[in-house]
Amino acid sequence: MDKKQVLDIVERHAFPGSEEAAKFIETHISWVILTPDFAFKIKKPVRFDFLDFSSLALRKKFCEAELRLNRRLAPDTYLGVLPVGLENGEWQIGGELAEALDYAVWMRRENDSRQLDNLLRAGNVLPADLQKLAHQLAVFHKKQALPHPDFNTGTLVEDFADLFRHEKKLVAALGEKTAPVLADMKVELPRFIERHSGRLLARANSGFWVDGHGDLHSRNIFLTDPPIVFDCIEFDPHLRHLDVLNELAFLCMDFDFFGRPDLGEALLRFYQQEYPCITEPTDEALFIFFKAYRANVRLKVTLLSNHSTAATIATLRGYWDLLRNYWGGLK
Repeated sequence: MDKKQVLDIVERHAFPGSEEAAKFIETHISWVILTPDFAFKIKKPVRFDFLDFSSLALRKKFCEAELRLNRRLAPDTYLGVLPVGLENGEWQIGGELAEALDYAVWMRRENDSRQLDNLLRAGNVLPADLQKLAHQLAVFHKKQALPHPDFNTGTLVEDFADLFRHEKKLVAALGEKTAPVLADMKVELPRFIERHSGRLLARANSGFWVDGHGDLHSRNIFLTDPPIVFDCIEFDPHLRHLDVLNELAFLCMDFDFFGRPDLGEALLRFYQQEYPCITEPTDEALFIFFKAYRANVRLKVTLLSNHSTAATIATLRGYWDLLRNYWGGLK
């Protein structure tokens, strides 16, 4: 499919549900149609270093994987996978189609006002509000422990070091003062991982290496009762197989970005009551490292958006400041 065909579907309301106004959203890998009742996500026919949606068979495979994996934490939100094709020469989602020419993940539309990032911007989150979310994540992680963890310290170094490929662009955006910090990271990163490799391996072999969510930040959570955690990473198990501290660090870093470190502390405290995951002093350092890694990831994603607006630069600066401060805390 192409964008024009998806927009035609939006224009004609050629999908299940009411015919009220629909909203179209485009990302670098998906087209999303939002209606009052439902959301439909169609994967773009693209191929990048980190994913391949280039064939119909692959898009079907990953739509089905998205449904299966996300039902672990959002069973009532993910409704199914619908065929997309032509009926009487016109594109539509679902129905009695002669042939599936593409596929859409079909989701129930949730209440945007309960999306955690919106609640954070409005200042409407209290530490106690995170208790049920922490319980849900602890139960989930216990169930998802990998019996044969595919843990590799070298991969941790490679994942973190990917930021260095974009050094020139980062320095151009934020200034020359970033260069010496990056230079220090290049030297100290493998040393840090080597010093902690024994503990990382021990944690992996103790059940803390899980098939998790992989993208646990505030925009992917509805703070409802029970909480809804959606949009996990389906296209690469490597990004989803991780230490629980790495998973939790993403959301705690996000809380720090919003200026609410108290929420990260509360989430971790509630989680620890259900599933103690920091049991040695070394684990505290690993948690800070994983927060640095998550700030690194968000920094890179923002950098690669190629937007030069004041808001984008401010976001870059926020993630850079977090990364620099976390890194300083590891010394």
